[in-house]
Amino acid sequence: MEQEGISRYLVSVGGALNSRSMNGEGQPWRVAIQKPTDKENAVQAVVDINGHGISTSGSYRNYYELDGKRLSHVIDPQTGRPIEHNLVSVTVIAPTALEADAWDTGLMVLGPEKAKEVVRREGLAVYMITKEGDSFKTWMSPQFKSFLISEKN
Repeated sequence: MEQEGISRYLVSVGGALNSRSMNGEGQPWRVAIQKPTDKENAVQAVVDINGHGISTSGSYRNYYELDGKRLSHVIDPQTGRPIEHNLVSVTVIAPTALEADAWDTGLMVLGPEKAKEVVRREGLAVYMITKEGDSFKTWMSPQFKSFLISEKN
């Protein structure tokens, strides 16, 4: 886009978003992170991604049911089976949408504890949501906090 002279944009790249510069009003690009439920379209958090890419991987939208059990579309490559942990959403902010998309899926496969280890080791900007009974619990890396505008619990 920049080669075509477009210097301000927010574009979806296969579900991930990439941004450059400010929006048309001269404000930073802001993006909502969805609350991980298939029953409502509610906002969990709002971030300023100005100049970065963002991507979310989750098990709350794309799933199938077998014998009354919900199975994620995310497959663990070690087992060849759907993931079965309580991590339901991983959002990554990275220099590009491509990087954010690669990290979010990999972290989603790992589950919350192993994902946190990788996030800390690699210094990633990550926001994770786990399902705890009937409610959700959030965790974010220190790097993610600098992008956070608001959060709803």
